[in-house]
Amino acid sequence: MDPKKNLLVNGGLYALALIGTCIAQWKGLHALEFVSKPLLLLVLSSWFFFNSRRVGDRFTLLIQAGLFFSLVGDIALMFTYKDDFNFLVGLGAFFLAQLCYAFAFAQNISDVGGMDGLLVAILISFGIGTYAFFFAWDLMPHLDDGLGIPVIAYVVAIALMGILAAFRYRRTYPRSFWLIMIGSLCFIASDSLLAWDRFRFPMKGAQVWIMVTYAIAQFMIAGGALAHVLDPDNLRRRQALTT
Repeated sequence: MDPKKNLLVNGGLYALALIGTCIAQWKGLHALEFVSKPLLLLVLSSWFFFNSRRVGDRFTLLIQAGLFFSLVGDIALMFTYKDDFNFLVGLGAFFLAQLCYAFAFAQNISDVGGMDGLLVAILISFGIGTYAFFFAWDLMPHLDDGLGIPVIAYVVAIALMGILAAFRYRRTYPRSFWLIMIGSLCFIASDSLLAWDRFRFPMKGAQVWIMVTYAIAQFMIAGGALAHVLDPDNLRRRQALTT
């Protein structure tokens, strides 16, 4: 199999990049972080692109855009130790990434339609929305001047991503739904840890947990998106529609 598409090859590189990033952040080795952290999304984006390029629909393009903006956010956050303004740059990049993922999930929902699984989707969405509200309520008094609106906008974006992921229930293949749903929840957990560590109470080893949950989130979202578009039934349906 083409190594650019191989899950074991790219998954191994991804894991090595994650380990390197965690070691770099734990030990404060900026040179190692400058290499290993961008490698995470470069490997994942490449693997996703070469596996999904034959599909090339709006859903895959939006996921690819989300991976790109995530890479920009990762690079910006590496330089917060030099200038806190880079935190805002990273926040903006991840805001765009969350919107891209949310729009991709909305595209999936729109394509399939129907009311199947609506109750489960509403229950999951209610849980995510409730968590986002109380998380923002708790965080607001502790934010630096000028960060209130950007942070709240980001909370809304990531909650929207999770809610739209929930509404994919029964509108895609079970494997795709659960990979993306769990990935979205891991993304919410990672960003929650980042916000708590930065604004509420610094936690020992927080950077490692933030990176691990973040890396799991991105990998599962990309993998779930591929499971959605590369399922044999889906490919046959696409071929029938274009012939």
